[in-house]
Amino acid sequence: MKPVRIILASILALLILFSVSVDLRLPDAISDKEEDTLPPASVSLLYRDAEKILVATCLRKADPEAGRPLAKFRTDEVLDGQAEEGATFDIAASAELGGKYLLYIAPDGENSVILTGDPVPIINGSAEFGNAVCTIDSIKRDIEEQRKILTVPSQSFFYGEFGALANACDEILLGRVIYSSGPEDTLCRSVDGGESTLSTQKQVFLRVRVENGLFGSFRCGDKLDIVLSPYNARPVINAVDLTPKTVDVHPAVSFEVGERCVFFLIKSEDIKSDYYFTVNPYEGYVVVKSNAISRPYYNDAMHGVNDIKQLSKRLFEALFPAEPPAEGEG
Repeated sequence: MKPVRIILASILALLILFSVSVDLRLPDAISDKEEDTLPPASVSLLYRDAEKILVATCLRKADPEAGRPLAKFRTDEVLDGQAEEGATFDIAASAELGGKYLLYIAPDGENSVILTGDPVPIINGSAEFGNAVCTIDSIKRDIEEQRKILTVPSQSFFYGEFGALANACDEILLGRVIYSSGPEDTLCRSVDGGESTLSTQKQVFLRVRVENGLFGSFRCGDKLDIVLSPYNARPVINAVDLTPKTVDVHPAVSFEVGERCVFFLIKSEDIKSDYYFTVNPYEGYVVVKSNAISRPYYNDAMHGVNDIKQLSKRLFEALFPAEPPAEGEG
């Protein structure tokens, strides 16, 4: 009986030892799978201003007489923007011959600049942002997250006079609604005084087919995406005295498919975005039935503009004012 007990005790000891050895190895297995570090927020924000984000290799470097460093790069991988892999380009940068770099590139007049100042070195497959080390996969994940964020105006101005309203717009057009969402919770970024703020706001998304491009680049048959921000999404400021603008009856934010409106639009500040925003919630659009314009009571800028013909006339006068007669002419 005693030998049996000795054998059982030996087996139990082996099982305990085995379980301990398994437990000891688990932390290493877990640490190997820790999630990659995302780039610093200051770098993430560069996505908005970057025309291209590239992984590139330095092929040649030079130090011109002016003292400004210059390097030739080969594009190895395009993380964002329009570029061809294998293409070469010159840019003002200090880089090591044969070194691999992460480049956030933006236009600067006829040239291009690197938004991080110096190229970000890539060592053993990871980009080194000072103390933060990020894999290229984590950079790609960050770019995907940035693409989901809607850049919105930090505030809107109310104009109250037709000429001021027209001159504040990038596009003015008569369009037919072919899709309208309800108010959707949307992650939005606004930049004010250099400070970037993230918040969830309700936004209405419209798809519009142009029937008459009254001012700007759009022509009949073109389609565009418009964001209509509800009145309470951000402050509306009177452009004359800079006081807050409020009304008793809030503007509608729902549209029927097929509804026709004249839209007063501004382009998104985000160079990567094709969205247009109504110039403000109160003067951003007026409904059109046949050729008649329906003006809300609070839309002072459209006072006396009752149809498309009158609108076209007022628009021409606002955008191309007649020059006063020269002195001595009558």
